[in-house]
Amino acid sequence: MAESYGWLFVDSIPLLYEKRRIARQLQVETWLDLTQLLKELKLELADGGGEAAQQNKKTNADYVV
Repeated sequence: MAESYGWLFVDSIPLLYEKRRIARQLQVETWLDLTQLLKELKLELADGGGEAAQQNKKTNADYVV
C-alpha cells in the first residue's frame, strides 16, 4: 500500500509528512484555537486582547498545506 505524502510549510520551511499526519496537525491547531469558542461565549482574552490582539495572533501561524 503506497503512502500518500504532502507538504506542510512552517514559515518558509517545507516539511514532507504523511497526509494523515498533516490532517491531524491541522485538527489539533484548530482545536487549540479558542477564538471561535470565545466568540460564541461572548468572552474576551484575559490579556485584554480585543479584535486587534486576535488578528495579531492569527498572523503568527504561517502554515500552508
